[in-house]
Amino acid sequence: MPPDFTGLSYESGQLYNAEFFSTSNASLITAFKGLSGHGVLRMGGHLSNITVWEGVGQDDPKQIRGVRHGIEDYWEWPLVDPTVQRNRKGIITRRAIQNLRGFLDAVNWRLIYGLNFACGSAARAADEAAFVEKVMGDRLIAFVVGNEPDGFAEDQFFRPKDYNFSQYIAEYDEWGRTIRAKVPHATFAGPDTEGKVETWVEGFAKHVKRGAALLTSHYYGMGPASDPSMTAEKLLRKVNPDLERQIARVHASITLSGGVRYRMDEGNSCFGGGRPGVSDAYASALWAADYMLRAASEGFAGVNLHGGGVGIYTPIESSERSPAAPRPVYYGMQFAQQFAGFAVSRCTVDTSANVAAYAGRRGGDEMLLAVINKGAEAIEVQLPEGGQRKPMRPSLLSGPALNAKDGVSFKEAPHARNGSHRIRPYSAMLWQLG
Repeated sequence: MPPDFTGLSYESGQLYNAEFFSTSNASLITAFKGLSGHGVLRMGGHLSNITVWEGVGQDDPKQIRGVRHGIEDYWEWPLVDPTVQRNRKGIITRRAIQNLRGFLDAVNWRLIYGLNFACGSAARAADEAAFVEKVMGDRLIAFVVGNEPDGFAEDQFFRPKDYNFSQYIAEYDEWGRTIRAKVPHATFAGPDTEGKVETWVEGFAKHVKRGAALLTSHYYGMGPASDPSMTAEKLLRKVNPDLERQIARVHASITLSGGVRYRMDEGNSCFGGGRPGVSDAYASALWAADYMLRAASEGFAGVNLHGGGVGIYTPIESSERSPAAPRPVYYGMQFAQQFAGFAVSRCTVDTSANVAAYAGRRGGDEMLLAVINKGAEAIEVQLPEGGQRKPMRPSLLSGPALNAKDGVSFKEAPHARNGSHRIRPYSAMLWQLG
């Protein structure tokens, strides 16, 4: 698991509040540091389709119509803080970008920056990218041209209903040339699709090959959130066919690109905004711990869980009551983050119980073991006592109930003297073996 594996994804519209990502937001800095000392922030999301930049393009009629369309129709506005909620006709300013650099320096994170491909223009993108690259320097990993372009055909406001990958890649190439005319060393990631890994991500990988810094797409554990069958039990099911298919296609995409790494740069538990009582509750912590470690074991470069504001699935709540309050999913991310710097492997578990296990190795002496019990029955884990590898005090991810929104924790647990550990239903334990 790379040191910068853990990441967060925010809507670009959050930059309308220049003080949010800034050194003055001490609570948010603390929350980011609590997740990772070397993370990745991705700015993008659906609101990136209708943002305005303080520069080229402000008088573009298409962009003006796009802003009006997004204010009226987009549900993602709860994913920004109260200041932006009250100012949806805002603008991404140069000051916001400068403050963002200070924030990234304070938390020691890097940046993936999404450009408005839906109603923006190549000229606007080049102007914006030039300033972002100048300010960010080595904090910038890559630019992304668009957010979920594979869904553009579903919204004829931006593209015709027959819009397809061939049309997208032609535009992508044109935008790349325009941006690189102003930013010669610009690096790109993509295609940042909502799905369609087999067609769009593989096609992008084959087209750009090593011309991209990262392959990216999105993944949500289930959905839509409006479907009452989206329960905690479904989220935590033992086998998720959609995830298995995505992993297979990700491996194929990496091969087609000649080895470019893949990052899941936007995702969470349930698409469509998150399922109340699941995405904002303890079940999401168990899901995040398992998903992130599975992604690490499959060679992903990283995972960025989406959120912000008072969104149901957000890892960090930013609301009138608190500028940066960790939600349950945050603690699942902390659990997985303990494996940063370790080679992560998925363990074979010979049981009918709904259990996932992962081992991490670093150097010749350090080893981690995680067991995630996603089922309703307790399990016993016997660890060897004596010899060269003595289990050290374990850490426990736990919560009062799957639907609990409070009382979720990730902390040290008592050590079992005989090496036998009982892992309660719906809990996860991690050991460092010395």
